[in-house]
Amino acid sequence: MTPQAAAPAQPDITVSIVSYNTRELLRACLQSLLARHEADEVTLEIAVADNGSTDGSIEMVRREFPAVRLTAVGRNIGYGRANNTALEGAWGRYYLVLNSDTEVEAGALAVMRDFMDEHSEIGCVGAQLILPDGNIQGSCAGDPSLRAFFWEQTYLDKLLPRHPVFGAYLKSDWDHFSRREVEQVCGACLFVRGEAFRAIGGFDPAYFMYFEDTDFCVRLRRAGWPIWFLPEARIRHHMGASSSGEWRQRARMIAAYNKSRYYYFTRNEGAMRGRLLKAIVLLGAALRLLTWSARRVADSARRSQASSVRNAEQVRLFRDVLRRTWRMTADAATRD
Repeated sequence: MTPQAAAPAQPDITVSIVSYNTRELLRACLQSLLARHEADEVTLEIAVADNGSTDGSIEMVRREFPAVRLTAVGRNIGYGRANNTALEGAWGRYYLVLNSDTEVEAGALAVMRDFMDEHSEIGCVGAQLILPDGNIQGSCAGDPSLRAFFWEQTYLDKLLPRHPVFGAYLKSDWDHFSRREVEQVCGACLFVRGEAFRAIGGFDPAYFMYFEDTDFCVRLRRAGWPIWFLPEARIRHHMGASSSGEWRQRARMIAAYNKSRYYYFTRNEGAMRGRLLKAIVLLGAALRLLTWSARRVADSARRSQASSVRNAEQVRLFRDVLRRTWRMTADAATRD
């Protein structure tokens, strides 16, 4: 009788990465994950969902990382929906939703896994995100509120970031060097218990881009799964790599963020508060348009050519944001 081969052990973590025209960053991200696996820190299953990249990302993954489970979606279906696709049939005990523009430092995955092993009641943890210049990216926040977004749109959260009222949403009144329970963590690195992810049905596909992580964390906590921030788990983040670009692209991204917030407030807090949110972000866009217009006039008077060109671009950007935000509706936050 031929002996049966032992079934492979369940991996610690299934990593989900959504790819969209970030080939070189995606390569570095995958290399950093494989280094953690090869150092025996954790065992991994890696899944990539490519949202219609045209930069050779798909071919690179197939050629250089044949063990990665790749799904070529064929078009840009949005961040949350693509992560849901990547995690279909996930085998790991934990799921790590990770941006393609990140690199995982030594020990980070083991820190998150061990913490979750020790605290079975916790549904999700987030890591310390480190920007290319070495500064810390704020990667956790409080619950979304109209008051918090009013502070943001009127610059008060920037003028008084350490104030416990104005800095409460982005937790800028805290140094982010200690473990603590938080309301939400950044979608660039969401380390989630598989059971919890499945219990709430993953990401809401109605969000094309932005705020899907906020919605996810709110639903996770409502289902009884607390969220923690772990500063010892360090992830390098080349922030905004797939959404940067010239002013028209940035205007679309800002307007998409506003639309996602509008959808969130309308769905979760009612049509009236949704309309109030829209009024707040319109105010913010108008304030920024006026500010950059005034700076353009002042720089023109001083004949500062470089500043004048930049200010003119910002004026065009926020004029477009104002137009798009005025036109936005409270339906699902699908692509513009």
